[in-house]
Amino acid sequence: MKKFILIILLSVFHTPVFANPTIFGLTIGQTTESDLKAKYNVQQTGQNKYSMGNMYRISSQAISFEGLQNVTAIFNQSGKLVAVLTDFPKSKFDYLNQTVGKKYTLISQQIPFVGNKSATYRDGDTEITLSAPHLSFTMSMNYIHNELMQSFNQKSQKEKQEKQNHESSML
Repeated sequence: MKKFILIILLSVFHTPVFANPTIFGLTIGQTTESDLKAKYNVQQTGQNKYSMGNMYRISSQAISFEGLQNVTAIFNQSGKLVAVLTDFPKSKFDYLNQTVGKKYTLISQQIPFVGNKSATYRDGDTEITLSAPHLSFTMSMNYIHNELMQSFNQKSQKEKQEKQNHESSML
């Protein structure tokens, strides 16, 4: 009887929490443009063609994270954060992969002895990707919400189809 009551109590009071990931104090899907501007000194760099929202560059000196080179925050039309794109020296790949791997669910990983290194993680509606091209000195770590990823895939497919149609009309 005690086990039955315990199971009922756990099921009632234990609800899974799916929090959106946070990077450098910015929560994907929640942080607003005004939140970003209050936290960091930013420079607007234009409008993202996939989210139709504003993009901002955050000075890497404003964030005390060793090796951080570039940070771009992308918002949707509603002013909610849908992506944070970062660049690091390629030498940080193993450290970042290990650190991110402790927090998020691994989806795929390719780490050859020589060649391109990559890892993809997921947290709720956000995909976290690490990519270190073999012949590059830099790597990227990107937190991208599904909303932006879907828009990117749809618009890229449409652009590819339009290009093919244009080329075939020239023949």
